[in-house]
Amino acid sequence: MGQFLDALHQPHVQLFLRLVLGAVLLIAGVAKLTGRDAFRAAVVEYQVLPASLVAPFAALVPALEVTLGALLLLGLGTTAAAAIATPLFLSFVLAIGVNLARGRHFNCHCFGSVQSDPIGWPVLVRSLALAVAALVVAAGTSRFGALEWPVLGTSSGLPSAIEVVPVILIAAVVIDILVLLPETLALREAFLQMRASGAGVRRPAGSGR
Repeated sequence: MGQFLDALHQPHVQLFLRLVLGAVLLIAGVAKLTGRDAFRAAVVEYQVLPASLVAPFAALVPALEVTLGALLLLGLGTTAAAAIATPLFLSFVLAIGVNLARGRHFNCHCFGSVQSDPIGWPVLVRSLALAVAALVVAAGTSRFGALEWPVLGTSSGLPSAIEVVPVILIAAVVIDILVLLPETLALREAFLQMRASGAGVRRPAGSGR
């Protein structure tokens, strides 16, 4: 267990987690900002917050996600940004968990209109994993690959700058799996359903000839 915890504090792991968290938050925040009304309706649909808190929450979350995402991607104020992101992700875990306990299933709206995942155990586990990752980054001290590195820190004991590139590429693949791949599968499923319904409409016309 000790070796696993030590591995989480390695510079490459810290950079990877920071980039994934930053990209997830930025994508989610931008998607919600471009569909403010839809996100506000989603907050209402979760039926967790009192009516008086729906509008403030719906207005605050997208702006907060964009800000935290940008800070984490750039590596500025990393510890504070990750510390704030942790309870944010945990609030999503709580909202999803409450609705699963109620037996309710609907679009999670995690990435606004960019993704159409229904709430379920995979979405709950993903949100919990992001919360844990944010906590790990908040507890970490590595400035590897961050703008804080040359400004506030020292390169002593850190990997060379060229090693940032493969970590960025791996993080990009993970972001694709977390965000783009589920949406592609959802669109494929919707397309297949449209084809099936279209074939069902045409079949009676052909049988009457």
